Amino acid sequence: MSETVTPGVVLKTKFVTANQKGFQDYVQYVDREEAKGKGEVHLSVFNLYNDYMDDPDKTSALFTQQSDHLSMEGKIGIKSLFRQAQENNSVMWQDVITFDNEWLRQQGVYDGQSHTIDENRLKQVTRKSMQTMLKKEGLQESAIWSAAIHYNTDNIHIHVATVEPNPTRERGKRKPKTLDAMKSEVVNGLLDRDQERNQINFLIRDHMVHAKKEMSSLEWQNREFKPLFLEVYHQLPNDKRQWQYGYQTLNPIRGKIDDLTSSYLKKFHKEDMKHLHQKLDQEVEVLKRAYGDGEKDKKRYQHYKQNKLDDFYKRMGNAFLQEMKSYDRQQNSKQESHFTSSSHPSIRSMPPGVQLQRSLKRIQRSMDQTYDQFINDLDHQKLEREIERER
Repeated sequence: MSETVTPGVVLKTKFVTANQKGFQDYVQYVDREEAKGKGEVHLSVFNLYNDYMDDPDKTSALFTQQSDHLSMEGKIGIKSLFRQAQENNSVMWQDVITFDNEWLRQQGVYDGQSHTIDENRLKQVTRKSMQTMLKKEGLQESAIWSAAIHYNTDNIHIHVATVEPNPTRERGKRKPKTLDAMKSEVVNGLLDRDQERNQINFLIRDHMVHAKKEMSSLEWQNREFKPLFLEVYHQLPNDKRQWQYGYQTLNPIRGKIDDLTSSYLKKFHKEDMKHLHQKLDQEVEVLKRAYGDGEKDKKRYQHYKQNKLDDFYKRMGNAFLQEMKSYDRQQNSKQESHFTSSSHPSIRSMPPGVQLQRSLKRIQRSMDQTYDQFINDLDHQKLEREIERER
């Protein structure tokens, strides 16, 4: 039985109505510097704004979208807006973003020896997360929020409270996709994968450059590509607009197009692909560590690697199909030039073998460019957003 993975980030959320104690507790919490309550703390995960938040040794100053540290005037303003929201029967959304401290240490956010954290990074990811939430829920123009970072011997966490001073909605429930996107913003904002992606780029480009320099002939292409190239070419539909990898009319030959890609990769990028698989596996493990291995969270990354490889083969396949279009134009041009050369013996058409060889050479160049572009697109945040859109 495999060991359960402790997620690096956990998001828990609830909402309270204006007549509930939790709402009033938050309004009073804004004045915590005056209250300075002490004593043993008993805090449930959603009893957010009681004695615990009265202890300045355990929490950062309040921060908002615009301010890192609310001044006394700013706190008075926030408290006034939250009171207004309560009087107008607004819902209060209460979010808790909890971190595994060791995961924060791995991301360079937390220093376990000095017990200090990079508050600025946590504030920035909170802002991105809240911007995403407001946009997805249509609250950009009506809602305000404030937050604080909390220090605990077990887990560092962030409490966020959001209200509408002039409510536009009565329901407090938010869409599951909204909560998923909020968590993704936090994870992506803290994951530092630039070094790993640069290693991938350097590895591929270095090997590709050497492969190009060492390429002295196209004999292997004629031997390995020509039969399959022509087989696919002769099975393509008459409508050239359908010469795109994703068209259903190409379903019967898509496997053969993939075989062309595999042949190219095996010849030129065997070791590169081996390392690429390793790197993609590492990315899956990074996502697994960040999100955990719960049934819901697995959906974020369990198809990550295969989705990326499928996209890669799609790009490569389209590169082949583009060359087949070029080859087709050459064939049509050859037929036209046949009549011209018959009338004018001095004009000679290009031998068919040379035409195919030139097409295959262009394929190599095009495939190299496509491969390079794929590697450049291994941007973690972009790929994660793609995963979210696919769900």
